[in-house]
Amino acid sequence: MMKAVLCLIFTLCRCQSFAQNIVCYYDGRAGTYATPVLPEALQSANCTHYTYIGIGLTSKGDLRELNPNFDMKIVYGPNCDSPAVAASLDSLINNVALFLTRHNLDGVDVDWRYPGSRGGKPNDKANFQKFLIRLRARLNMMNKLLAISVSPNPAPSGVAYDATTLSLYADMINVYAFNFTEGTETVTTNLAPMYSNSANPISVNSSISSWLSTKVRKNKLNLVVATYARSYTLANAASKSGLGAPTRGQGLAGTNSKQPGYLSQDEFCAIKSGYGNTSDATTQTTFFARDSSWVSSETADSLVQKYSYVIDSGLAGVGIYTLDWDDTSDGCGAGQFPAVQLARDYLLSSY
Repeated sequence: MMKAVLCLIFTLCRCQSFAQNIVCYYDGRAGTYATPVLPEALQSANCTHYTYIGIGLTSKGDLRELNPNFDMKIVYGPNCDSPAVAASLDSLINNVALFLTRHNLDGVDVDWRYPGSRGGKPNDKANFQKFLIRLRARLNMMNKLLAISVSPNPAPSGVAYDATTLSLYADMINVYAFNFTEGTETVTTNLAPMYSNSANPISVNSSISSWLSTKVRKNKLNLVVATYARSYTLANAASKSGLGAPTRGQGLAGTNSKQPGYLSQDEFCAIKSGYGNTSDATTQTTFFARDSSWVSSETADSLVQKYSYVIDSGLAGVGIYTLDWDDTSDGCGAGQFPAVQLARDYLLSSY
């Protein structure tokens, strides 16, 4: 039977028992697309865990279903979680437990970006540790799972997290190893380079290596990959159109998701034939360009490189962020949810 895990983000998850994890995220905003992508359309992906983003959280520790007519969406921010964890810890934990019971969920994924940084307070890290310890104790009584989603960047990680606490109390630690600039870039940037070079000092490998250097338990680490493509509008395509080229902002929005700067895989496949592509063997990345439009996206080859890295490094598994950004309709011709199916081919066939 599959399970469901809730998130701050709170997420929900449905799980099967396998030697390695394939944790698949679903963002409730997909239900508002021009052609909605609804949760019932995702079951054929065959993930080991389904993680549903999520639930609203107030400063008093109350949980809110922000779209009760459809789903439960999270609102979080640098100052949203801090008061709830610092001053309303008992209320927050009780509300999480009640919510899991009421909705028959199997656990919670805590995604606080990030304790002690991005406008947070110096004591956030200690409060976060206290929260996880107390929450773990309550979840043990209920036989529920605890997952923690963490930053890929070394700087926030050191301020925000204690590796020993994560190793002891989390069932899974999900490393968001993509979009390292978090949307602040002014030049074209690879979404998730596998290895570093001068243009990409932070990479999947550097992020995981940084986490492993903290002595965190690697058999709890899931490497989270992105299914969406990032798009930019070049400032002057005639003079510079490669990696690091100046941009004048976000690029194309998808015809269905309508989010500037982001394209789902099926949205990108619908226009990809008109783009030239350039690959780099060192970073294991590919970017696509046409006129002033520039797109960075995972390919089957780059995903295979990451999945093989997970196996070779002895990590717990992978995360797919998100199912609704993957090819849900076989528009690319490789079947539905190709990122998940590749993960199943590489991770689950190894055992």
